[in-house]
Amino acid sequence: MTDRSVLIVPNRFKEPYDFEYVIDLQDNILGEMKELNLSRITFIEPYSMLSLLLIGRSYLRKSGTKLKLTGIPINIHQYLHRMDFFKAGVFEVSERLNEKLLLKRSSFSKRVLEITEIPNKERESVQVISGIVGVFRKRAEHILKYWLSERIVDYFVTVISEICQNIYEHSLDSGYLAMQTYSVGKENIVRLCIGDQGIGIVKSFENCDVSYDSSANLIELALTTPISSKREFGYGLCQVNAIAEKLRGSIYLRSGDASISNLYHKKTSGSSFLFLKNNLSNFDGTQISISLIG
Repeated sequence: MTDRSVLIVPNRFKEPYDFEYVIDLQDNILGEMKELNLSRITFIEPYSMLSLLLIGRSYLRKSGTKLKLTGIPINIHQYLHRMDFFKAGVFEVSERLNEKLLLKRSSFSKRVLEITEIPNKERESVQVISGIVGVFRKRAEHILKYWLSERIVDYFVTVISEICQNIYEHSLDSGYLAMQTYSVGKENIVRLCIGDQGIGIVKSFENCDVSYDSSANLIELALTTPISSKREFGYGLCQVNAIAEKLRGSIYLRSGDASISNLYHKKTSGSSFLFLKNNLSNFDGTQISISLIG
């Protein structure tokens, strides 16, 4: 007989849009599930990792108990441990990884920014963001190995600062950040991901005089138009999107039940690779992924 309290998680952790299959299961996870079996997972990228962490935190907040993770493949367990995934303390892990199997913090592993919690209070958050920026600058030659220039380093510092600042200014919740450079086939990818489970973009603009047709359309406006729900001269997301365009990268932003993808690396003269989606399964807060692909 199948244990209905155990969910075998689908192998959908390879891209932000791929993780939608897991978000679709969130109501079941937050309802009757007590255990997530990760035995089918073969790869997990930073956005999916942070989103899984947010699901675990939601479960803990709702139930008062930790969601159990089982069947974690060794390579996935090694990666999650190396990225400080378990330090958040929101999951129960039945199988401990032997210390001999832990990934060492070598020069190669300097190609990451480990998961860091961004507080929802300004003073604490400013200190944490400053620390993140400091570590990023020290590791930039490894993280941005294939794109390294002083200009690009400064661009990413701006992106980190702006998006993390949005967490304590807009979300009314804490969030997480992670960054990594990795290879898939012949492609080299650097991906910066930041997510929270706060009030989301639509609610943050509910008292502002902004007209929009749908949730995804509002996200598009926040990314492409100088509007801000708090700062008169803030416009953080618009600046972040402009940087992604200059770098010919990609940006994926999800909030509530809508998402937007802007694939500048695929854009040619006269073409558009902007995708808006509405009526997705609701996922509280705002999650964003900025990628360079080369």
